[in-house]
Amino acid sequence: MKKIITLFFLTTCLTFAIPNFESLGWGFTIDAIKGFYPEVQSEFTTSSDVTKYNYYPRGTDIGKIVFYLYENKLYKIITVFDTTKVRSNDVENMFNNYSKEWGAPASSIIDETYEDFSIKGNKHTWIVGTTYVSFIGQDYFDSDNNLSDSKLMVEYGLIDPAKRKKESSLNNLILNN
Repeated sequence: MKKIITLFFLTTCLTFAIPNFESLGWGFTIDAIKGFYPEVQSEFTTSSDVTKYNYYPRGTDIGKIVFYLYENKLYKIITVFDTTKVRSNDVENMFNNYSKEWGAPASSIIDETYEDFSIKGNKHTWIVGTTYVSFIGQDYFDSDNNLSDSKLMVEYGLIDPAKRKKESSLNNLILNN
């Protein structure tokens, strides 16, 4: 009986494990997340269904980790790197490690213009089991086209099973509509 329970537990953990957050699983509640990150802080959101919690790791290159819960279940994590500590070489190494581990990413350009600012950058996405992992670099420019801020993030999200293609290559699992 113990072997069956252990096998079930291992299968569940492997199926729902999140790359780089293997101790967490999709659908965890905030209480379960606090078991691993007891210092998370609630953040205000305008949605009644989505809650956000921030964690500020000390002594790392990460500025903050944001946990997103929909109806009190974990569905997305965003890691925001501290751009004063992360260098171009670090970014290149992370990208190369992800590509080596998960293959070539699906890449896209970010070019958004708003009334007072614009965002330019790129996004590289890998599919890892039930998770998408997006490596995102964004530069923010003011209305005079002066660089005002830069962000480097990794977004981990649960792929909605309804949007997965039945048979596809590793990085072509999400339907476009």
